[in-house]
Amino acid sequence: MADLSEDLLSKFVRTYTKSFTLKEMKKVLSSLKIKATTQEIVEFLAENPNVLELANGSYITRAGAFTGEIFSIVPTASEVSQGVFVPGHRCMPFVESDRISSSLSFFANGKKIPMKVGEFSADDAIDMFMLYGEEYAPLYIAADPANAELNLAQREFELPNKVRLTGFDLGWLSEKFGYKKGDRILCCVTDWDRGFLNIMILHTDERKFDKGEVGEKRIEWFGLLEKKLLESFEIHGPMGAIEDQLTNLFFENRSVLCVPYCGSMEEYINQTARKIGICTYGVESRLWKKGEDVPAFGSWNSALMEMRSALKNSVSFSEFILSSVPDYVFDQLVLDCLFRREKDLVTYVMNYICRDEITLDKSVQNTLSLNLKGRNAILSKNYNWFADQALGPLRSKILDLYGKVWYLVRQIDYMGESVSAMPSHEVVILAQLNNHILRMIDTVANDPEAEEGVDAMLLSLDGMDWNFEEIRGTIESALRKAEMSHFQVLK
Repeated sequence: MADLSEDLLSKFVRTYTKSFTLKEMKKVLSSLKIKATTQEIVEFLAENPNVLELANGSYITRAGAFTGEIFSIVPTASEVSQGVFVPGHRCMPFVESDRISSSLSFFANGKKIPMKVGEFSADDAIDMFMLYGEEYAPLYIAADPANAELNLAQREFELPNKVRLTGFDLGWLSEKFGYKKGDRILCCVTDWDRGFLNIMILHTDERKFDKGEVGEKRIEWFGLLEKKLLESFEIHGPMGAIEDQLTNLFFENRSVLCVPYCGSMEEYINQTARKIGICTYGVESRLWKKGEDVPAFGSWNSALMEMRSALKNSVSFSEFILSSVPDYVFDQLVLDCLFRREKDLVTYVMNYICRDEITLDKSVQNTLSLNLKGRNAILSKNYNWFADQALGPLRSKILDLYGKVWYLVRQIDYMGESVSAMPSHEVVILAQLNNHILRMIDTVANDPEAEEGVDAMLLSLDGMDWNFEEIRGTIESALRKAEMSHFQVLK
């Protein structure tokens, strides 16, 4: 029943296209015979990447936000020479972020455009996926079915000089609709869940689309795009990814940006941007003001820092630090204890959390002990030590790094408002490492094909461990200074 409920909820957020309130969501769940409290619904919506919260307290799915909205693409010279258009990052943020671009379906006048594979230089390929971040572009390229034989882990995540990419046949568009080099492809999503898009060719020799008033409007569009991006930086900051930045930008300004004479983000970044570029943010990439470091702190997260400052006055550090461990991490700690054949689960996990630096309150210890014993009773029933020989060592290594990263993150979190005094660059990297490792733990816990990615995850862990050791000393020194300045971080 739980699996069925999860499937129904997933289908709802992938297909429902109208805005809705918490009350309306509760009615939907009741109709599906799913019982949930208001708080559970709030948490579900907040954690779901395919749901956006609106300013008036209502919500809308990404399907609702972007179905029917217009954006445009101009194929590059390398694509035209190969006769294949590769969607890459060009459909961001209008389509599902995790969908491999080759799995999208494009239609012209009701006819599905045939697929085609082209061969591109690694540099050209990365340019087609740059908005995912240069650090992630190789992963998206390697995920293309045309590169099934490419093992990035064996190549230490370096692409070969040439890669194959699946796209859509420009020759077919030329034959059926007169497409030629320089023409613009106008797109809109018709079925977000299935990744269906309609297109229309805007020919460069048609006066109404490339000259005169429309040409001037497109130039104005690029200027408006830049203005709205700068405004978004002040309100929302660097956010979690470039895609999040673009989601806010286009959804909040869809009435003026999703128009028939629109340009594209790719054209803006490569040709017309004056004040904005793709900048380094920790170990990731963000859109930000050219020539400026992307800040970790600003007006966009000042309320959160104030909330943390108030929180440390109402709970002990041991309560705060324990409440910040996700449930699935506790499950993996139990499994790690079983894999290591540790005799005392509670002591093992207590040592993991306390790290010889803090003492948990007695009540917190009792709560943790009961929690662990309950989880152990469930997980140990089906645990097979022999079957855990692939994931077991990986899990141990992940948890070891997570423990070190998480402990520093929690100390910084507990500082509240004074966190702004911490070294910005190092804090950003630490937060990103924390998020990356949590995703890795989630993969080990929930992905049935996790064993196939062990080598790649071990290689990634080596890189993350190196990054952590690079910033660790600076952060620990800053924490000591904060303590000496009467900011009691550990109590």
